[in-house]
Amino acid sequence: MKKLLLLLLIANFAFAQPGIEIRLVNANIGTANYSWNGFNYISMNSSNDAGLNAIFSTYNVTEGYENNEVHPYPPYFAKIKIIRGTYPAQMIADLQAYSTVVASAKITNNYEFSDALRMQLVDLNIGSPVGTSGNIIVTNDAGLNTIFLDFNVFYYVQSYPSSSVNSTLRYYTAVCDCDKNLLNTALLNYSSVVERTEIVNGGVMLSNPQFEKTKALISPNPFSDNFNIETEQTITNYTIVDITGKTIISTSSKSELDNQTSQLSNGMYILTLDFENGQKANYKLVKK
Repeated sequence: MKKLLLLLLIANFAFAQPGIEIRLVNANIGTANYSWNGFNYISMNSSNDAGLNAIFSTYNVTEGYENNEVHPYPPYFAKIKIIRGTYPAQMIADLQAYSTVVASAKITNNYEFSDALRMQLVDLNIGSPVGTSGNIIVTNDAGLNTIFLDFNVFYYVQSYPSSSVNSTLRYYTAVCDCDKNLLNTALLNYSSVVERTEIVNGGVMLSNPQFEKTKALISPNPFSDNFNIETEQTITNYTIVDITGKTIISTSSKSELDNQTSQLSNGMYILTLDFENGQKANYKLVKK
């Protein structure tokens, strides 16, 4: 049974909504419970672990406890969860104290990973990884090495290695043992090597035999005006819906899509691509 990266649209979701990111010790202990209402998967605000549920009950978790599984660092895959809403600092302390189940607990926004960034290099040949030193990534640029050492960057790979486009090949994904917002500031200040940075979002993996794996690369994302779509498949239609499920754009023309996306308000959207072979794929888009 194949897996689909299904980005859940929930009616009360607000852009830039705060939450707590939890990384589990074991992906199978503390995972989120969902129910199917005939249209969508709905968070049941609970996990499969009684101790974690007791903490949720203490702090009245009602806005959603959700899987946020697709972390770029493979050992973290399926271990990241999100508690949506605002809670006191003591809740984070209680979660961290439950160390047999919770490896870490941090404040985050929406489905943004607290420890990951995507960055685009100015030059493909400057800033590429060459090895590690004490588990910290070493590149061929001394300035970038200093930043990586300061922020404990332990994972750094090309985001789209199969691309044949220079601008896309210059994207790298970095994961740190740090606050990614501080790392982001340091990278943006190093503008001679780093052209831009992007947040990295997750999603929910649900079993569904009707869907194939992702067929396209979308970049940049978040985007300002337009974005590129790289795929080996022929796209027959582009549809964009907002977070309420309202269709904003539906067109068979990429140039028309570009025209209309440049006029979109800042926020989060879902792009659905229809392919010539009859299949579809969904992607979360963020316009900034």
